[in-house]
Amino acid sequence: MDRHDGCTSVQHEQRIIEALQMVVDPTPAKVRKTLNSLGYIDERIHGLKQDGKTTRFYLDLRENGGRLCEAGLAAGETTDVTPCVAPATGPFTVQTEEQP
Repeated sequence: MDRHDGCTSVQHEQRIIEALQMVVDPTPAKVRKTLNSLGYIDERIHGLKQDGKTTRFYLDLRENGGRLCEAGLAAGETTDVTPCVAPATGPFTVQTEEQP
């Protein structure tokens, strides 16, 4: 991940965490709706999967050759979002990830 992606990542993480902390019972549908309300389109939201009372997801934030993605765990007040890396081109897949 380059310097630009690193700076951009922090901004995305803060706004996503703040919004998802307010979601009671974060189901995949509620998480998608919240991410959509922040301007993230469905084509950029991947892997929504409920795991007990939490929902995991990935956001594809690649643009202009960047490799940035975000790995998220929507869990109310303990929501966490961390940067991950995807290939610069081609289909979205996570290459490296820090587990939230």
